[in-house]
Amino acid sequence: MPGAADFIQKSVHTLEAGHLAVWIRRALAVAVIAALSLLYLLNEFRGLSTSWGMDQAQIGRHIASGQGWSTNFFRPIAIGQLERHGKNVPQRIAKDTYNAPLPPLVDAVALRLVKSHWKMSPRDISYRGDLAVAAMSIAMFLLSVVVLYFTARRLFDDRLALLACALVLLCDSIWQYSLSGLPQTLLMLLLNATVYAIARAAEAQYRGGRVGVWLAAVGAGFGLLALTHALTIWIFVAALLVIGFFFRPRIWSAVIPLLIFAALYSPWLVRNFYLTGNPGGTAIYALFDDIKHSEAGQMRRMELDVAGAGPGLFRDKIVSGITSQFGRIFHYLGWNMVALMFIPALLHRFKKEETEFVRWIVLAMWIGGIAGMSLYGLAEEKGAAANQLHIVFAPLMTCFGLAFLFVQWSRLEIEFRLARIGFIALLFFLVSLPMIFTFVGRPSNRAQIQWPPYVPPYIAVLNDWLQPNEVTASDMPWAIAWYADRPSLWVPDTIKTFTEINDYNVLGRPLNSLYLTPISGTQNTLSDVLKGEYKDWSGVILRSVEVQKFPLKWATLLGMENECVFFSDHDRSKTPAAAP
Repeated sequence: MPGAADFIQKSVHTLEAGHLAVWIRRALAVAVIAALSLLYLLNEFRGLSTSWGMDQAQIGRHIASGQGWSTNFFRPIAIGQLERHGKNVPQRIAKDTYNAPLPPLVDAVALRLVKSHWKMSPRDISYRGDLAVAAMSIAMFLLSVVVLYFTARRLFDDRLALLACALVLLCDSIWQYSLSGLPQTLLMLLLNATVYAIARAAEAQYRGGRVGVWLAAVGAGFGLLALTHALTIWIFVAALLVIGFFFRPRIWSAVIPLLIFAALYSPWLVRNFYLTGNPGGTAIYALFDDIKHSEAGQMRRMELDVAGAGPGLFRDKIVSGITSQFGRIFHYLGWNMVALMFIPALLHRFKKEETEFVRWIVLAMWIGGIAGMSLYGLAEEKGAAANQLHIVFAPLMTCFGLAFLFVQWSRLEIEFRLARIGFIALLFFLVSLPMIFTFVGRPSNRAQIQWPPYVPPYIAVLNDWLQPNEVTASDMPWAIAWYADRPSLWVPDTIKTFTEINDYNVLGRPLNSLYLTPISGTQNTLSDVLKGEYKDWSGVILRSVEVQKFPLKWATLLGMENECVFFSDHDRSKTPAAAP
């Protein structure tokens, strides 16, 4: 059959010529990435692991349902802030002013896809909403790698860009952040896009072009970054200083991105000022983390407790933060040795002028981020920290680190091709070791949930036990807001404050239940319970309080091995809805 023979011959020729081979390699790469995504999502994911992730997700659900940027998570400090500025607490307490607006908006898009599963049943082990948020986060990560490829290709070459992207895809820490519910992968996408615009602006500066257009894009990128996480403003300030020094004319080059940034970010500040009387909203109090109390300790108070806290405490906090960050820098960069090579790469002079410039502006932004992280703190939950920005810089640093390593290898003048392949393979092996340990070393009996302290079914049951107009107090209000979809107040620092909020109807709704978990109890030592930030509640936590004298007389044990307890004004466990 001549026709069939010709077809086979042409196909072989196409394959040998490389056209078909390229598409086969691309299809294979897509298949591997998809398999890796499913492996993490289906085998490693155990539900959202951080309070930030759950908090932003429950706001996202409100946005998806048409309720705007509202929240079911109430902080005592927000109540005090509203009262001090003469605002109506019942009317405005449900308006969130702590979180940046963009992550909940992205979560809302993901949650629209599982709208029929917004209410979690106590019979479910896992929540579809968790899976939707994590899947969207993975999508942001993969999209950020695509943007990274185009940035690296412009700064270096196509081959290095592909290898750098492959190394980033093997970084286990980034995948773990994708599953946490935190906005780091969204930040990564926006930062990579912003650096791409910076690179294009530098090219236009050196070779002639529309510098102003790309600087406007840079300002837009930083505006979106700030709307994702306010800590990135520190990165923007550092970048703006370098931009103003490098581009010509200096003042106008700095003004362009600043104006675009302000146009994007200022409406959110105006909105917060209107709601709370402070443009920083409730988030402004995060600055006082580790100043006499942790951020959680400050948020659980009606008034900020900074009595006797002078500049020395802030100085010590910043010094301690910088020391801690550099002591754990390998960990913060995701155990990525190639990304760590960004530091010695600062000593090498790259051929492309725009690559040289981008390297220095990345360094400036990183230093700005370190300063911001030192001031605000890096409290971790389940190995992830909401303020951790090092991991966001890791992909860009990987590009420069890999370029530096290639330069050093070329200086050895080893012409043996297999040796170069072995060198690259060694780099891939070292970067992928944490991922290998994740899958190989995973215990077979590992729980399917993030316990301790979260058991979603035992939290979801509160949706049936509480009415929509009731508020419960808890040491994990973000989880109740997310899994139970019920308003929850962070347990105030004292029982007296709790009683006053209830007696004076401060929230405009009843406060007649309390849900305590290992966060305040079994995860702490006896000394922590008796002397720590929940010391006023120690009798309730240790369950030594006399029920008859306690205003909430009915107690129901929940959770794994009954480590959670739900106090109420009446026995709500008799509710017709099935308990887990």
